[in-house]
Amino acid sequence: MIRKMNSYSFKSWFVAAGVSLLMATTVGCSTDGGSSKPSPTTAPAGSASPAAAASQAPKEDPKIELTVWAAPNGTYKPGQKAGDWFKEDLLPEWNKVHPNVKVNIELIPFDGINEKVTTAIASKSAPNVFLDYPGRTLAYGQMGALASLENIIPADDLAQVKKSADMMKMVSVGGTVVTMPYYSTQLGLILDKSLWKEAGAENLLPQDEFRTWTPDQFKAALKAVANKEKGVYGLTLFALNEQGDQIYNNIISGYGVKLFNADYTKYTAGESPESEKALTFFKSLVDEGLVTPHPETLTSTNALDYWKQRKNGMVVASAAHSDIIKNGLKDGSVSGPHEYMYVNFPSTTPGQAALKSEVGFGVVFKNADAVKEEWAKKFLYWTMKDNTIFQTAMKSFNPLGKAPAWTESDPELQFLAKLATKTKEWPVIDPGWGIKGYPEMRAAMFPEIQKLFIGMSTPKQTIDTISKKFNDTIAKYNK
Repeated sequence: MIRKMNSYSFKSWFVAAGVSLLMATTVGCSTDGGSSKPSPTTAPAGSASPAAAASQAPKEDPKIELTVWAAPNGTYKPGQKAGDWFKEDLLPEWNKVHPNVKVNIELIPFDGINEKVTTAIASKSAPNVFLDYPGRTLAYGQMGALASLENIIPADDLAQVKKSADMMKMVSVGGTVVTMPYYSTQLGLILDKSLWKEAGAENLLPQDEFRTWTPDQFKAALKAVANKEKGVYGLTLFALNEQGDQIYNNIISGYGVKLFNADYTKYTAGESPESEKALTFFKSLVDEGLVTPHPETLTSTNALDYWKQRKNGMVVASAAHSDIIKNGLKDGSVSGPHEYMYVNFPSTTPGQAALKSEVGFGVVFKNADAVKEEWAKKFLYWTMKDNTIFQTAMKSFNPLGKAPAWTESDPELQFLAKLATKTKEWPVIDPGWGIKGYPEMRAAMFPEIQKLFIGMSTPKQTIDTISKKFNDTIAKYNK
């Protein structure tokens, strides 16, 4: 699945020894996206010789050029085309801080993006930095083309990342962090709270701080708003194409199931009896009329349209879905009243949820020129941490830090930001980014879910068949 996805102060922290060039470079700090280098201080009379004073003065940045490729994601200002903010907004701020280090940014269209990058790697013409998500870039690390970022990430942050096996799966190759971990998209369920208020059942919605609920509590909430006569249901399941795998994998994970083993050589969900229980739960929602009828014929587009029309109570959602409601209520594409609320996927562990957090963005390619490679890391770190532009344009959360500025006006977005920080403690749903052939596996899943919904297979038969298909695909690509 190709995603079009929707920035703090730089500190010269380095973990590895021997980076004297970087240690000699002074970087300014700012909270508004810009900064200025401090001027050399004038030594008091008689306090030091001119030679000593000169040796203590900050050195100028080297005069070099960096090549940055970026997928066309995000907008920073109204009316911008996706990705234009890189050149129009981000680079001018970099140039204020480091005018000697020229950065040339090229937007790479999604069509053929992977082929272009792999060809550049093979011909040794890869860019210094590639701004894209790990679903594509981890493969380049497996090819040995990516530089370690561990000497640019502060030690405390690096320790937090390495403590989480789930985060490491998304930002590392062979135990080495190669993707900047300060980016996260947070997905969950977004519901129309107005429907539950009208049904006098608002109390059935999650009440704890992190809005968690068990499958039984989830089902009770669906029952409260399902009304066949009015054509309103608590949820729309869909299984007409592979995009439907998200909600099934998310809730299966909420039953405590690990989808894959640590090295991605096996799909392990079929080994857990909890997977069968999760599929039995899905089938019960269909059989009891709590979800939109005939999910085997529906797509994600159908689910979104029903939600906008108040025909279902909730959909799988990211931060961008709040704008769908805000803008839709203004232009008439959304039926009101519609009071949106983000909640977690149901989990069999009370007070906890399996999080759909996709962590990591941006990589540095190895370079024979050590100065360029280190400055590429500095540029990437600065982009992610030293300004608010990146976070705002990309609607990015920081799983290692506080809520970003772009969430301040919306308590629901602040909830998502707080939820993103729980990746350090709660299980994170495995996106399968490190698996060769994963698109094939997704395509193999939805026909089996269709069979489940129309009674052609049992939950046990369904998970067994999915497991066989997935493991056959893994074996094919690991010969």
